[in-house]
Amino acid sequence: MSRLNRIWVFYVFLAATCAYLQGGLFYRQIIQHEKFLEKEQRQNHRRIIVSSPRGNIYDRNGRLLAGNKSQFSLVAYLSGLQGQFLSEYRQRVRQLRKNDLPVDVREERSQARFAVLCRYLEPIEKWINHPIPLERKALDRHQAQKILLPMVLMENLSAEELAKIVEFLPPNGPLQVETGTVRFYPNGSVAAHVIGYASPTTEIKADDLVGKNFKTFAGRGIVGRAGVEASMDETLRGVNGGSIWIVDPAGRQTQRVFHQDVTRGKDVTLSIDIDLQKVAEEALSGEVGCAILSDVQTGEILAMASGPSFNLNDLTPRIPNQIYQAITDRGAWLNQCIQGLYPPGSIFKLVSAAVLLRHNVVNRQTEHVCAGYTSVGNRIIRCNNHYERGHLPFILALAKSCNSMPIDLILGHIPLQTFLHEIRDFGFGERTGIELPYETRRSLVPTPEWKKEHGYSRWVDGDTANLAIGQGYLLVTPLQINMFTASLAGRRLRTTPTIFRRENGYGLLQNMPLELDDEAYETFLDGMRGCVEYGSGRRCRVDGLSVAAKTGTAQIRQNGKNSHLAWITAFAPAGHGETPRVAVTIMLCEPFDGKEYGGGREAAPVAQKILQSYFKRTL
Repeated sequence: MSRLNRIWVFYVFLAATCAYLQGGLFYRQIIQHEKFLEKEQRQNHRRIIVSSPRGNIYDRNGRLLAGNKSQFSLVAYLSGLQGQFLSEYRQRVRQLRKNDLPVDVREERSQARFAVLCRYLEPIEKWINHPIPLERKALDRHQAQKILLPMVLMENLSAEELAKIVEFLPPNGPLQVETGTVRFYPNGSVAAHVIGYASPTTEIKADDLVGKNFKTFAGRGIVGRAGVEASMDETLRGVNGGSIWIVDPAGRQTQRVFHQDVTRGKDVTLSIDIDLQKVAEEALSGEVGCAILSDVQTGEILAMASGPSFNLNDLTPRIPNQIYQAITDRGAWLNQCIQGLYPPGSIFKLVSAAVLLRHNVVNRQTEHVCAGYTSVGNRIIRCNNHYERGHLPFILALAKSCNSMPIDLILGHIPLQTFLHEIRDFGFGERTGIELPYETRRSLVPTPEWKKEHGYSRWVDGDTANLAIGQGYLLVTPLQINMFTASLAGRRLRTTPTIFRRENGYGLLQNMPLELDDEAYETFLDGMRGCVEYGSGRRCRVDGLSVAAKTGTAQIRQNGKNSHLAWITAFAPAGHGETPRVAVTIMLCEPFDGKEYGGGREAAPVAQKILQSYFKRTL
């Protein structure tokens, strides 16, 4: 090959090489620009999420039930101490090498951080006259996982501590006083099961904040754990915000490139009246049980008390172990109104009476022969709640809680499947749908199929008899009983409860009529009014007010012990031509100790106090 040809070959090779390099450069800088820019940003951009303040919870009259209060904490910004940490580490390493000692890099870095922070804390401890606990493991963990977030050294500072520390700290130092918010419940234990509580969480989200691909640091947020705080958590929580920062290789923040403000959560207004709630809880007097007062016309819950209870302020900002254990030992976490399952006893005779009236088996003139007992198979079921015997009018039998009347008439005239269908039509065996979490799904209307599935013997007339008087396998919640009572008062089959204040509350009611004509309905009311006027509900009387009620007593076995259940359910006013306004249900549970115990004796006075308070304020 001639020299000229070799030069041309060289030029071609050089041109190809230059073209290749230029093409690669073009590809890297232009085509893959976005990819490398994203990689660079992932390496030096950090996203910090800030949680939003929660909305407030109010009662129906605008009084605060749950809100936020400021909490002051002493915090350390470790990102601003990185230079001092490095300097201390190097000094410690030089000293070890000078003494020919081995160097454990991780241990020495940890010791260096701890030593630097302790030097900052020592004069503060002397100034406030008590030690500030600092765990080296916690410091290491924060350095590794949350370096851009402040590390809390002391939280919930007292007014005296706050004043001293603020006076002592330099304005731009690595230790600062940070202001945050914690949940506050001005009424303490009142309506604890309804309001619920909220506590800190590290799992806070900011889906609307840009930079999802960046390494993210999130401070503590607050999340609802029970009650309305949990069921309305999305509404109360608001929208979190945050910032995106450029950091140097040491992790120090150098420039904020984006910021989004937080949006405070929305407020929630409940249907309960805090004054009536206090009356209900005081009337319970520390008993194990519950009290529910509802608006017949709207389904709104005006008071929902469950005992034993607990102080909500003991659970914020976090629950101490001893407090959690004490509440657990007392069984106080349970909301008896929606989570407790109990046999209703004689108050369920209202269901049986309604079924008999709806199917025209009885009317005002109906009389039933009661011998003081009734025989079902080889079993004798006695009437222990009244002394009248012989021909009992239907109204008197209902008022005096006769056992034989509902048993004999249901067995003789109502097919079992019809009876079971009617019970379910009233809402038993399913959740009420109230907007509170953890309402039990286990309420039970037993059927022959249920008995077979659970390995019991076949269904017999004795099972139907038990069902007719609210015993046997039947299990209900107090709220189901209260909604049934509200339905009777409103002459409908179903009432859907709500815990929220509704301007148009009537839309919550299910438009299914009770299908009792005026005469049948008045017959029913006469029996319930008789319970208060001359029956076992006499202690529920309120001067100047007509009350319709039914009492009941049942027995259960809990924790290896027999217990009494005392029930009463009532509505008022219940006079001729009057429109009922409220329904009240009381359930008390006491150990079986041989004393006389029943709905009329124990539960009726509680209902009386609640009704007196309500009508004293509204009449």
